[in-house]
Amino acid sequence: MRITHKLAQNIVDKTMNILGKNINIMDENGVIIGSGDKSRLNQFHEGAAQVIKEGKKLEIYSKDINHLVGAKPGINLPIEYNNKIIGVVGITGEPNEVTPFGEVIKMTVEMMLQQEFLLKELQLEQQVQENFVHDLISGRIGNDSDLFITRGQIVGYDILIPRVALVMDIYQFGKTAQKSFQTFRGLKEGEIYLQRLKNEVVKTIQGIFINSPQEIVSYLEGDRFVALKTINLKDLAEMARKKIFLMGDKIKNTISQRMKFKVTIGIGEYHEGIRGLNKSFKEATQALDVGSRLLGAGDIYHVDNLGIGRLLTEIKEESQKEFIERTIYSTKGNKEKKINEFLLETLQGFFDNNLSITKTAKALFMHRNTLLYRLGKIRKITGLDPKKFDDAVQLRVALKMKIYQDGEKIK
Repeated sequence: MRITHKLAQNIVDKTMNILGKNINIMDENGVIIGSGDKSRLNQFHEGAAQVIKEGKKLEIYSKDINHLVGAKPGINLPIEYNNKIIGVVGITGEPNEVTPFGEVIKMTVEMMLQQEFLLKELQLEQQVQENFVHDLISGRIGNDSDLFITRGQIVGYDILIPRVALVMDIYQFGKTAQKSFQTFRGLKEGEIYLQRLKNEVVKTIQGIFINSPQEIVSYLEGDRFVALKTINLKDLAEMARKKIFLMGDKIKNTISQRMKFKVTIGIGEYHEGIRGLNKSFKEATQALDVGSRLLGAGDIYHVDNLGIGRLLTEIKEESQKEFIERTIYSTKGNKEKKINEFLLETLQGFFDNNLSITKTAKALFMHRNTLLYRLGKIRKITGLDPKKFDDAVQLRVALKMKIYQDGEKIK
């Protein structure tokens, strides 16, 4: 393990603020890579080289500096990691003044290095796992599936186990993390906090799977995480789906209660083979996006329950806008320019109540005649009668498209 200039200088700056003395850190070759005196950077320090060779501290007095290249009065102590000397820390000043601080500074530097190295090891391990999961759900398997299976085993996953994808959107996680990140004075502290927050979400979900270690959980980006949930192919389809929904509900409630985040979950279907997870992931993402837009955030959506909404992701945005204009906002030669929000809410309520005049009037707290008047006005503006099946289908699709385009449910 090597100490970099960036890491050494960061430790020097922090330590000097506490001690008020000049600090130098030398690498395993005795070269100064961090110092309060920037003019000394990259100089060879013979005293440090002696400490590395002998493995013990060295006190340098003013009378000794002429005999040691690059040295000034002070105390130099070996920096150890895993019982190996990886550098030297020096405190500038007469030894009788700075020696009392020596062991404290040595211990402080070693602790800071240990924290840094452990964090890097943890980040590297997590990065390897995240990269594998991202390749898996993106379908980047390569030509040799056996090699990819082996790669999964190395990071601890048996990817031959049948799984379905759950994509979780944790409302404003990214913004919350970024805002908290900006409150830290140093970039490193902010990175540590951000990593800790991601880990907390992942570990919270993994804690739900405590008795099932082959569940795969990973951070994606922004507000999103993914869980690849194992399933039993012997379960009947309805039973399997019920189990997945129960697990999704547990994830949603646990994160909401412990971390105070609103969670929306999309669930995909099971597809055979390791390449099938890519399709399941796409379906789960589709279920999340469409469900959130059409029905609102904070719920669980399965791809097979999207109805007409599932088709919306297949239709170009421009085509959807054109259809909305021709259907809902068409004047049909009338003076009216478009349906206002009250009429849109009435139309939505009419569809939500299966085209029943009685049920719709009751649900919207209006007289039957008022409802009929509004439906008549919609027919007059658009030229489409909501009470006729074919016309109702066009209006229904256009309304779904509008809600999808607006990105929020009409309440």
